[in-house]
Amino acid sequence: MENISFLFFPSFAGLVLIAIFFVKSKKEKIYMSSKKSEFVFYPRDIHLRDDAFHGSKTSRYTEWWYFDTVLNDGYSVQLSVRLISLFRQFLGLAVLRLDIYKDGNLKTHNKKIFPLKNVHLSTDVPLIKAAGKQIMKGYIDEKTGRLTYDLSFNINDTSADLRFIGITKGWKGTNPGGDRWGVILPRAEVSGKIEIGNNKIKVNGIGYHDHNWNVKTAAVLNLGWFWGKINSENYTIVWATIFKTSFLGQPLLVVNKKNQDYFNIKPENIQFIAKDIYKENGKEIPHSFIITAQNENVSIHVTMDVEKIHHVKMLLIMNYWRYHVKCKGSITIDSRSESIDEMHIAEFLKFG
Repeated sequence: MENISFLFFPSFAGLVLIAIFFVKSKKEKIYMSSKKSEFVFYPRDIHLRDDAFHGSKTSRYTEWWYFDTVLNDGYSVQLSVRLISLFRQFLGLAVLRLDIYKDGNLKTHNKKIFPLKNVHLSTDVPLIKAAGKQIMKGYIDEKTGRLTYDLSFNINDTSADLRFIGITKGWKGTNPGGDRWGVILPRAEVSGKIEIGNNKIKVNGIGYHDHNWNVKTAAVLNLGWFWGKINSENYTIVWATIFKTSFLGQPLLVVNKKNQDYFNIKPENIQFIAKDIYKENGKEIPHSFIITAQNENVSIHVTMDVEKIHHVKMLLIMNYWRYHVKCKGSITIDSRSESIDEMHIAEFLKFG
């Protein structure tokens, strides 16, 4: 979900945000939705073509593909391709980004920029080439039937050649502003290699991939968002809270079962708490979170403690923090419980 630019916001931007609790103290914020919420996120099945290039009927838009993975030996990686169009495909840029972390500490932070005219973007399948070299290819493996992505990023003295194999069903949704958000791989098995300088490392782990499109300048209506995902043995939780002001936010949560289907939790059944709020990079930001969700079939309680932070300042008014968070808790579905104890990547973006 990451990528920020002069005109875009999270793909959820434009959600009608209502009813929120702000209680206790300056060090804690509680985000809850009203039972009369005017907007509920409804995920729908996604198809391979949904992850191809969409573009926009407007001249100014952005579109991006985001991947991250937590790997063996303390490594984690974020990869993305972001398009910024000022006048359709005639004037714009494609930005490739590759960030590699060790134990949550940033090891390399690289990006490469191409004119859009030098980038091949298929409108039929997930396929991106830059300067004639394949960057991303998504396909259905003929032998396994699995949705598979091959990524090849080579920027300066770092590279990542990774294969993502989906083990959950993807989904997509639309917010009131018309922005599209597709979570193609809520959870994937990842293997391959990364290279830092002359150090080549074979890796494997768990990954995630989403795609945002039809994001226009009108999307810049909100103050910011929190976003992340959580895994237990068989379940994956993708969550977000988007807020229009510091006191007004709406939580969103979708649960996938490995190798099976997904289901949505209504906003009024979700509580998102941001805690331990103190200054980082000159801004007051949360350093721990609690997510709870409760209905007749589901019970979720997860505490997320921020262990490492990577901050990026963009265009003077955008502050972006990528978190490595330690997640602990449980998820109970139809009276069957699984524990949660894992590290994952989350993020917080705020204007101003």
